[in-house]
Amino acid sequence: MTINRLVSLVAIFGLLAVSSADEWHYPTPESNGVIKDPEHWGGQCDTGRRQSPIDLTHKAAVRGDFSPFLFSNYMNPIRNAQLANTGHSVQIDNSDPSVTLYGGGLPGKFVLDQMHFHWGSEHTVNGVRYGLELHMVHHDARYKTLAEAAAVKNAVAVLGVLFHVANQDNAHLDVVLETSDDIRDVAGKSAPLKGRLSPHNLLPRNRTAFFRYEGSLTTPTCAESVIWTVFTESLPVSLDQVELFKTIHDGAGHELVNNYRSLQPLNARALVYTTDMTMGGSGAALAPVTALVLAAVALVTAGRLW
Repeated sequence: MTINRLVSLVAIFGLLAVSSADEWHYPTPESNGVIKDPEHWGGQCDTGRRQSPIDLTHKAAVRGDFSPFLFSNYMNPIRNAQLANTGHSVQIDNSDPSVTLYGGGLPGKFVLDQMHFHWGSEHTVNGVRYGLELHMVHHDARYKTLAEAAAVKNAVAVLGVLFHVANQDNAHLDVVLETSDDIRDVAGKSAPLKGRLSPHNLLPRNRTAFFRYEGSLTTPTCAESVIWTVFTESLPVSLDQVELFKTIHDGAGHELVNNYRSLQPLNARALVYTTDMTMGGSGAALAPVTALVLAAVALVTAGRLW
């Protein structure tokens, strides 16, 4: 078989995969809101053994200790930001290759591609589901595109940010929901974001406590190429805001009451939990030292140490 013939076949199979992926949908909840039937998306989604999402449970996790994350240009508002109704979520694409992520145990530099939301959360923590989950999707900078990286193990890095239901609206989500008014009824439609949105403002303050495991994309083709980081500190979202996300319409014109995939088995994978309670490489607890330092600062401020 010639090289050109092989390339043509690969392209055809790629197009078939995209066509098949466009036809998938989430199961419809029962009248009580419970989802009983798993997805049947075919391919690796059904046969893979390193699938996502999973239940993040401390009992199954081993202790980890990674270097700090280094976020480059995350504080800058996304340039020419558009919000798109993908038929499966609402998504904000990033076209600036200087928005990058290093450290945190990742094997190199990763470029932010897009951010999208799931309601309720795809991952659960010790069996508890959250109201919303944001996925910040990155690809390894050694590859040109996310699609290219998705074919390579550990060449995609996704940050998962959980949102708990609170009394007050999350102001940083308001710009997303206000823009969604223009696209909620039509899958495939996009509109300019009605305000400035910085990825930094959608991250928790504590970015040293998280779960880490190797998994997959949570939508077809469910490629098993993802290094997952799910932060344990959650951000607030109001119940009204969650309900607004549920009014987004899918490709068939139905409301996306939920868009989270069912939990997948951990199988033989390692689930790692890391927190800021350890000192890098030493395993020494930081909490007592931090408490003593804070106490000393308080005494100095009060004039009691002199």
